[in-house]
Amino acid sequence: MKNHTSITIAICTYNRADYLSDTLRYLSDQTADSNQFEILVINNNSSDQTAEVCADFEKENSRLNFRAVEETRQGLSFARNRAIDVATFNSVLYIDDDVRLDKDFIKTTLGKIAENPDVKCAGGRIYVSFDEDEPDWIPAELMPMFGLHDLGDREKVYPKTNFPRGGNMLIKKEVFDAIGRFDTDLGRIGKELLGSEEKAFFDRAREHGFQLYYWPEMSLYHRIGQKRLTKEYLRNQSMGIGYSEKVRLQHSPGKKAVKLLSELVKFAASLILSFGYLLKGKAKAASFILKFRIWVLNGFLKSDRGGA
Repeated sequence: MKNHTSITIAICTYNRADYLSDTLRYLSDQTADSNQFEILVINNNSSDQTAEVCADFEKENSRLNFRAVEETRQGLSFARNRAIDVATFNSVLYIDDDVRLDKDFIKTTLGKIAENPDVKCAGGRIYVSFDEDEPDWIPAELMPMFGLHDLGDREKVYPKTNFPRGGNMLIKKEVFDAIGRFDTDLGRIGKELLGSEEKAFFDRAREHGFQLYYWPEMSLYHRIGQKRLTKEYLRNQSMGIGYSEKVRLQHSPGKKAVKLLSELVKFAASLILSFGYLLKGKAKAASFILKFRIWVLNGFLKSDRGGA
């Protein structure tokens, strides 16, 4: 096993060749010593130019430790679990295939690992970066839906109601050895916009006594293109959120009932928020916040995953 100040940057990808190319370029510009990190791409059955992007990157960046590995079982959780199997280093940092990184991102992360050798799970700050102008109809309360994850400027232990997000999360291999891996019934599967795999994983980590740390210095930008702003995409994503929570709690009827009650309370709160946006003259924001809650609730009440 390599020393604790080395890291595997794991990127799980499915048909996002253009974004992946940009993300790899940001990684090639890092100021960190290239001997202290590897870049690992898990190609999850992509049918676009992902394989070519990886091959070209490897050819043009021979000084970097880079590998592209295929995972034929469809699903983000399968891909993330594959990364555990093939990662060279003990510290695995998962980032999305559509992020923008500052040049010191890896150097900063390595510093945090060295300063905190006992930390086994950590999450970083995620900003949102729209490819075009930020839409004015997105309520601030729903920005986390687009990846925003910001708990402030101070390092802290995550509160029980929060956890690291998959677009910027560090997990050491001994955690997987202790609690198992990501639930393959959860997480995105091809075009199905499911989720909750991170929440389920970190719930188990807490049950086993692992603390989750928030490291604001470990920050990056999640890019959002126009495709993710269409009504169809937002509807499917929202319903996927609800259905995923149903799957996560399927063996806990009591927790499932509590979650349903929570969703109803959130809907009532959304009515109040919506009215506030109407008073500000933001009718689209008012409409979207209600649609989101209705879609999530519909997803939670669905009898099967079709259409989620």
